[in-house]
Amino acid sequence: MRGIMKSYFFAAALLAHSASVVPVFAQTSTPAPKTVEDACVFVAKSMLMVKELRIGVVQSFPELSPPGARLTYSTKLDAKDTELDQEIECQFDPDAQPLKVTRFCMDSTCYAIDSEDQEDRRRLLEVQALMARLK
Repeated sequence: MRGIMKSYFFAAALLAHSASVVPVFAQTSTPAPKTVEDACVFVAKSMLMVKELRIGVVQSFPELSPPGARLTYSTKLDAKDTELDQEIECQFDPDAQPLKVTRFCMDSTCYAIDSEDQEDRRRLLEVQALMARLK
């Protein structure tokens, strides 16, 4: 009986440990963004690997082809309005529902399928994969 209890304890400890190393995005059932603004915020959070951003000015163009948005942000949640100087610009597939990012630019780097840099293409595919996991 004592050996069985040790086995159960070990299994429970192993299960608890493995549950704690699951990625944050996989643990939550975050709904898929409905607007290009929300989708662009999701792209920024995903690229920066942060849970929260302080969002400043948002410009949204859902009526254009391709639809898109751009916004200013800061990773410092207590940032003043004058400190919201980082920008992201996002474009989305006009026919995809839920929204699918096709290109985004942060700082001076743009991430797209036709990017010359393999790592830039890879980052786009990673963000697309994260968006596809949303329910």
